[in-house]
Amino acid sequence: MYALLNRMEPRTMVMAMVAIVLLLAAALFSYVLMPDINAYRKSVNDRTVLERVAESGDALEKELAGLEGDVQRLSRKLHGDMANLPDKQLEAFIIGRLQGISWRNEIELISVKPRKGQVVQIFREVLFDIEVNGDYFDLFTWLQSLAEELGFVVVKQYVIRPLDSDKQNPRLYVNLTIVSYRKA
Repeated sequence: MYALLNRMEPRTMVMAMVAIVLLLAAALFSYVLMPDINAYRKSVNDRTVLERVAESGDALEKELAGLEGDVQRLSRKLHGDMANLPDKQLEAFIIGRLQGISWRNEIELISVKPRKGQVVQIFREVLFDIEVNGDYFDLFTWLQSLAEELGFVVVKQYVIRPLDSDKQNPRLYVNLTIVSYRKA
């Protein structure tokens, strides 16, 4: 080895030493310093993101409260006030609401008969056979009030016929079946 070093020119030896020092410096930088630099950059970036989230926290809480209100409003629209009622209470609730809606809209509620329906996918039908008498426009308003107060109900079947022979504004008899769907 000494013989090889003695035969080498001093200029080549200096270049080889400089190359070795540069390789060692590059390895030191790549394996020791670069991971720490990357970790520092990532922590600075994470801190910036967390500061932005902390500043917008109040807006986020307001947005969540608004979304929660929307969910409650949509649930009320879908189920009305009867979302969590047991079957017997559901029947009494709907009959009471039907009577109130009928009084407000000047409709004569003749009968309400609850009965069980079929299971449709994951929902169970709760059927109500209803008989009412009233003016055409009062019946129309009654049906709109029904949808507003009872939530999502479907008119599954209906029969309409006039009660008297008045051509202008006859009183109508309506026999209809409404359906409320509940999770089975």
